[in-house]
Amino acid sequence: MNIRVIYHSSKSGNTQKLAKAIAEELGVRAERVGKDSIVFAQPVDLLFVGDGIYWAKPHRITRRFFEELDPAPIKNAAVFATYGNQFKIGDDLKKLLQGKGINVVGEPFTCKGASVGTKNQGRPDETDLQNVRAFAQQMAALVK
Repeated sequence: MNIRVIYHSSKSGNTQKLAKAIAEELGVRAERVGKDSIVFAQPVDLLFVGDGIYWAKPHRITRRFFEELDPAPIKNAAVFATYGNQFKIGDDLKKLLQGKGINVVGEPFTCKGASVGTKNQGRPDETDLQNVRAFAQQMAALVK
């Protein structure tokens, strides 16, 4: 099964921590949108997509990536995200993918991330990382 993990993460690295935990759990590499060259030359059975929330929406880099994305090679996607106060980011990413005609499996995984003006320091923590690893296994099992 071809699984890919892509994400956008700010300087805080909150979403990157989740992406790396998912990638490690599934034995793949996490690829950073806007940094890595992300090309879908082969069909992708399951694409994990992660982002944080920036001014009440996914980051502009993530939005631009999906505006230009050809959804044809992507069979399924799963969403993960971090947030400071606005936990709707998971649903926003899910809608972005569905708007491209991509099947989104399961419900988005979201957790708090450290951000200015919140009491989320130290998040995502080890419990969050254990939970996202379990999420990765559950989503992969849905598309086998």
